[in-house]
Amino acid sequence: MKDDPMPELPAEVKQNMTRYKAPPGLERRIRYMLAQPSRGPGLLERVRASSSRWLPLAASFAAGAVLAVSAVLLSIAPADDDAIERQVVASHVRSLMAGHLTDVPSTDQHTVKPWFNGKLDYAPPVVDLASQGFPLAGGRLDYLGDRPVAALVYRRRSHAINLFVLPARDGQGVAARFEQRQGYQVAHWSHAGMRFWAVSDLGREELAAFAAAVQAAS
Repeated sequence: MKDDPMPELPAEVKQNMTRYKAPPGLERRIRYMLAQPSRGPGLLERVRASSSRWLPLAASFAAGAVLAVSAVLLSIAPADDDAIERQVVASHVRSLMAGHLTDVPSTDQHTVKPWFNGKLDYAPPVVDLASQGFPLAGGRLDYLGDRPVAALVYRRRSHAINLFVLPARDGQGVAARFEQRQGYQVAHWSHAGMRFWAVSDLGREELAAFAAAVQAAS
């Protein structure tokens, strides 16, 4: 007696259910197909092969994109600095022509620094450099790069030094660099989260000494 292929079904169901007979040779064909080796790469192998082709291309594209963005940033930053440099020289000249160097004339840093409270969205560092030969003369509000900024005024004998202070783009320090515009010396550096622009008709050596004194005192 042959084993019942569906012993788990109730007798009533098995009695009334429709049965279909498999075509002759079906079992033999299925067993033959299962016994054959794979004729091509499986899904995993195809994915790996495809990845090996597009991953180097994707890496090259990503590297190119990074270089492109870097180039854009490097081209924008000098242009921005150049525009501000022109503005600081123009502001320096205006302050001398109008006789309006300071809004708060004082040699006391503790008078000048709090004067900016509520007028700016940052606190500019105000240092006393009298012992280094650069006494503080006061401060004023100015406008650079589409925003109000602090302008600190120092003296070196009869020469005025305008020191413009505004927040840096990032916290990285940048060593001082010097340019000459319209007969004025201009120094620019970043330090302690701030950008500094110093303008004066002093010689480059004295303006470099001033920049070094500001950085040391900040």
